[in-house]
Amino acid sequence: MTAEPQWKSRTAPESRRPVFVAALVIIAGQTWVALSLRLDPFWLFPAISTVLLVASIAVYEGRDEPGLPMKILSHALSAVLILANALSLVLLVRGVFVGSSLKPTGLLFAGLALWLVNLAVFALLYWELDGGGPEARAEGYSHRCPDLVFPQQQADQQGLTSATWKPSFYDYVYVSLTSCIAFSPTDAMPYSKWAKLVMGMESVLSFATLAVIIARAVNIAHG
Repeated sequence: MTAEPQWKSRTAPESRRPVFVAALVIIAGQTWVALSLRLDPFWLFPAISTVLLVASIAVYEGRDEPGLPMKILSHALSAVLILANALSLVLLVRGVFVGSSLKPTGLLFAGLALWLVNLAVFALLYWELDGGGPEARAEGYSHRCPDLVFPQQQADQQGLTSATWKPSFYDYVYVSLTSCIAFSPTDAMPYSKWAKLVMGMESVLSFATLAVIIARAVNIAHG
């Protein structure tokens, strides 16, 4: 008989509490970027994100096993965070190439902050969607395959880590980091259509943000 794949093992579900903290940091970062880039009203997206985050925490703490409401709220929060980043990128491009009331260094720091926030947002999205979310991954991916396949989940790598290894939020942060810098998968490979779409979206947003940052840095260097 063929042995069960490593990722089908059942494990304790990963706590969402550290991710809630990460989401709060993301919202704070987006608020600063929106304020710096003169988004009007700058509080709109942070306010919506905060409401969704508070609702997610309430649902999570009020149930033993988060279900459909938790997923809906989490996906809605990720969508709002990505939309806020995309709008901030548009404002950043306008500020660099059309003109802005910010000083050149102010635009540079806003761009760097946006790039970091973008990295964190997509890490959150990967963590929430891969295999159906952390609860589904703990249940052996709930009768579906992984969307992102890590080296530790491949048959030729088994024995190098625990037989019950599952990716945690920090693994998805690394996936997001490599996608932001290399503009391609270097650790976990995307297998599903949505994983390829999301990773491609992150690479495009990251490339555009870095291009604008470099343009501003060159402009500052030339005085």
